[in-house]
Amino acid sequence: MKSFKQWLINKGLGINTANNYSLFIEKKFKPYLNVSANKGLSSFLSIESIEKKEPSEPTMEPIDHETLMQYIRYRKGQGIGPKTINMELKKISYYLEFKGLPNIAEPIRLKGVQRRIPHDLFTEKQLDHIYNSFPESKNPWTHENTLKTYHLILGLRIYQGLQEQELTKIEIHHLQLDKGKIYVPSTKRTNKRVLDLKPFQILPLHEYLLTERKLLNEEIEGNNLFHKKRLIRGMSRIKTMINRYEPKLTDMAQIRASTITGWLKHYNLREVQYMAGHKYVSSTERYRMDTLEDLQKELEKYHPLK
Repeated sequence: MKSFKQWLINKGLGINTANNYSLFIEKKFKPYLNVSANKGLSSFLSIESIEKKEPSEPTMEPIDHETLMQYIRYRKGQGIGPKTINMELKKISYYLEFKGLPNIAEPIRLKGVQRRIPHDLFTEKQLDHIYNSFPESKNPWTHENTLKTYHLILGLRIYQGLQEQELTKIEIHHLQLDKGKIYVPSTKRTNKRVLDLKPFQILPLHEYLLTERKLLNEEIEGNNLFHKKRLIRGMSRIKTMINRYEPKLTDMAQIRASTITGWLKHYNLREVQYMAGHKYVSSTERYRMDTLEDLQKELEKYHPLK
């Protein structure tokens, strides 16, 4: 049977992260389940006393909500902070998914931890304006091929919601220009997916393959679509160019958040989860918020612990 660690690696997590998650389950969570099942929780046991016990494999049955709440109270009783407990809930969530059990840990997180909130979002019309106005933002010394490359990268960020790490992993064969699609490889944080290209993106991508990509062929590692170092360096330049006509852009992540919010107006939640590459639907749900009042209601719903 495939190990939990190997399953995590196959999901796209790094080896060190997978090892950390696996050790937590084996050394802390499973022993906790054994002790709580045998002795109850009338008195909190220290994590050290649990770890000293000879490990044994508990019969993994579906974990109910109260058992998980008991674990959270146990960890809080040890003085463990919300951030650490939330990370442990994430590890437990992965494990429940691995075991094919109801994943009750996935939507539960403690309050008291700062959470990034989508804000200062652009409308679809504003995103179109950012894309269409980009060629006019060049300096006199901006090379024409560089401008075109930056423009098509911006298009992939706006219309496919791609992140920098995803762009660095895309290879030439991931482009399906005849079908108007692009394959996006998985990363540590996102799932793989196949996305539609806009009709106006296809010709620039084809021209890029015949010009800039061909010129840089010997400099680019493997079959990568873009030169990794130039791509990373170019992100700040793209933002600077956009700021010449759209000063409200604070960072490139703002574009992705705006794109996902716009998708939710046209597609259902699961479809947007796939398009965004989110591993969990709860990551997609937070983009439904239009006001801080809506956000507060969602936080109360999914973060009931105080």
